[in-house]
Amino acid sequence: MKASLRRILVAGHKEFLHIIRDPQTLAIVILMPVIMMFLYGYALNSDIHNAQLLVEAPVPSAASRALTSRLNASTFFSVPGSIPASADPLQPFRSGQARALLRLPPDFEASLRRPGGAALQVIVDGSDPSVGSRMRGAVEGAVQKTLMDYLDIEPPHILDQRAVVLYNPEQRSAMFFVPGLMAVILLMISALLTSIAITREKETGTMGQLLITPLRPGEIIAGKLLPYVVLASLDGLLILIVGRLIFGVQVAGNLFFLAICSLIYVFTALSIGLLVSTIAKRQHHAMMMALGATMMPTVILSGFIFPISSMPLFLQVIAHIVPATYYLQIVRGIILKGVGLRELWQPLLILGFEGLLLFGLSIRKFRIKL
Repeated sequence: MKASLRRILVAGHKEFLHIIRDPQTLAIVILMPVIMMFLYGYALNSDIHNAQLLVEAPVPSAASRALTSRLNASTFFSVPGSIPASADPLQPFRSGQARALLRLPPDFEASLRRPGGAALQVIVDGSDPSVGSRMRGAVEGAVQKTLMDYLDIEPPHILDQRAVVLYNPEQRSAMFFVPGLMAVILLMISALLTSIAITREKETGTMGQLLITPLRPGEIIAGKLLPYVVLASLDGLLILIVGRLIFGVQVAGNLFFLAICSLIYVFTALSIGLLVSTIAKRQHHAMMMALGATMMPTVILSGFIFPISSMPLFLQVIAHIVPATYYLQIVRGIILKGVGLRELWQPLLILGFEGLLLFGLSIRKFRIKL
């Protein structure tokens, strides 16, 4: 056992020397996670800021002016002012002048005092469904809050609803996407790095030197895996630091438990790359295969952006094979909800099983090649 461990450490040391002497690999390890965090973190942002909102007030009044002023003071909307009644309310949308239109009745102020309340209409640009639904909810919520809090009136049609938003009360996109980015970046970087581990030996002709050493196939695979486990762990720590400092995402759960779960996920991701490297004959082939096997399934099928429940049945089946599907449940549960092993044992067990299965297939495939 000790001899086997010593041989694994020797193989790992050799692989580590390859890494530190290769500036391209170091760039992938250090720069790519940070660049992807900034690109994804800012690009995948559905928060509403300064959206163009027009208020149609056929008869301006103190109530309509107060409502317009309050909406404009919000960070959600940019309200240039009220406009008179228009025969074509869709014209501002066609010309790109507005993302939403709030239409007030001519007797807006008087109707607020009547038992039936005021009938308001909200028209939202729904060309982007996700933004459109958020815009509608934001406009309706802002109008109700303004009428109740700032005009000191309670129209009868406004119910006394006290909604409570758990885990992400500010509804910030970063709180949802940054934990998901850990799944995407760790899987892609880990698989990409290890996909070239064995193919590099094939291309440089050093595989023959490895074969005449006392190292067994499993020890060669484990030794090559070891340095990348350390590097991927550093990447995970870097992602958490950037997420905290730049996007304000704090870990609500146990950091040690998050580290253990992330190590299991990294082991699974590295095993994918190793399996690819035993199949591919060239490094660029291995990199393309690794990206194809990790990037698209993780982004599209894991629940990172699109909910799995809304997918067709055959895609849901495929989604439950993707390792990132289970890690997303784990990382979002720990970071956002602060849950632990009692709630997350099932996805963690499946993730560990997939890692061991892929690692075993890598060793078996390597033996067949030999």
